[in-house]
Amino acid sequence: MPTLSKITREDSTPRLTPFVRSFLKRVQNTVAKHQLWTNPKKESFVIGVSGGADSLCLLDVLFLLSQKREFAIHVAHVNYRLRGKDADRDEALVRERVQHYGLTLSVLHPKKTSLSNLEEKLRDIRYHFLEKIRLQKKATLIAVAHHEDDQAETFLLRLLRGSGMQGLSAMHPKNGFIVRPCIDMSRDDILRYMKERALPYRTDLSNTDSKFLRNKIRHTLIPLLEREYQPNIKNILSGTAALLAADYAHLDEPFSLPHLITQNNLIFSAKELLHFPETHLRQQFRLLFRPLYGKKAPPKGVIEEVLKLLRSPKNKHQHLTFHGLKIERKGDTVRLLDFHI
Repeated sequence: MPTLSKITREDSTPRLTPFVRSFLKRVQNTVAKHQLWTNPKKESFVIGVSGGADSLCLLDVLFLLSQKREFAIHVAHVNYRLRGKDADRDEALVRERVQHYGLTLSVLHPKKTSLSNLEEKLRDIRYHFLEKIRLQKKATLIAVAHHEDDQAETFLLRLLRGSGMQGLSAMHPKNGFIVRPCIDMSRDDILRYMKERALPYRTDLSNTDSKFLRNKIRHTLIPLLEREYQPNIKNILSGTAALLAADYAHLDEPFSLPHLITQNNLIFSAKELLHFPETHLRQQFRLLFRPLYGKKAPPKGVIEEVLKLLRSPKNKHQHLTFHGLKIERKGDTVRLLDFHI
């Protein structure tokens, strides 16, 4: 039966500097504040490590914390082989660091994928692999290395593309089995940590490629906002995302919309639904429709079309087919047709 590596030897690195001790304390504060885990001795981690500063910092942090907390660690790495020898050097560094810590490693070499929607495809491959390894190793959590700068970039990315409260909540510190222990740490602090710990890391040159919108935000938009408007913009945007996430969590609390089910049709009274706050209606329809779209958020416009039909003063028979959703209204009765829940 596969197991995760237990860390039993003492760390052979030099004495920790005051900054590194402070960094570790701040990470533990993040863990406590967001309840990423409550009893470390009962936890086991799969850590996603790319070879960059962020993930190797996370690996070192969890390694040091495991010295006292005695939790188990397994490392997972994805080599997409999109950057030739550079990608292989990333993998080689990850293997070297894993060996240094005395841990175990799983590596995925996925088949090359098309360049359309590349970022989303690579993310899906990565998280699918991490979850697969979590199940194989019987781990309780997956740790990934997102930090405050990533949070700010994600907020702006979704704002520019158009998003509601859920999207602007950006990345949650804990999402199911996924935890982000460094979500409150800045990129500058991570680089300082790596320097003071004398840890090697690799730089992915594709992170400077301006054909990706996130890179434009990172290297052009955020520096402009820092220089011309607000020097502390990354911290502010990250904090705003956290506030929206907290508000959204209340909206996400389930409640039952009044309805009937007959032969795979979902039946509502328009008047009854319109008594609910529109914000709650949007969220409940969003949750209701997710299974229709591969458990992803419904396409833009779906919720608006449903609300428009509910508000319509027309008494005539109305029928709407929109992004796979079939709806009809007769008087006060609204039916979602061929709908399975």
